[in-house]
Amino acid sequence: MDEGTVGVVLALCVACIAFVGWLIEKNSRRIEEQIRKSVYILEESTHKDWPDFEELREGLEDLIAETVGSMRTPQLADHLGAMAQQFFQMKMAKQMQEMGTLLPSSTDHIEEP
Repeated sequence: MDEGTVGVVLALCVACIAFVGWLIEKNSRRIEEQIRKSVYILEESTHKDWPDFEELREGLEDLIAETVGSMRTPQLADHLGAMAQQFFQMKMAKQMQEMGTLLPSSTDHIEEP
């Protein structure tokens, strides 16, 4: 091959690479424009009804006031019921331990097979 042919081949290669680069740039701009249009359509179709922060604060205050307002102080019956519950739980735990249905305690020795 002589120098002229090599020059022509190199020129064609550079032209092809430039053409491919131009096609990539053209398609990327077209895709960017389609993305912008899609984003604009999505933004227009969504509702931007953000609640006012004052409304949120008032609603939260009302919820707290309602919750605290529905609470009551413990009565004598509540305390007696808790004491009875604790007594019966202790009694039942002792009975279960006597029957041997509880897990081994730290004082029990586990025999190895």
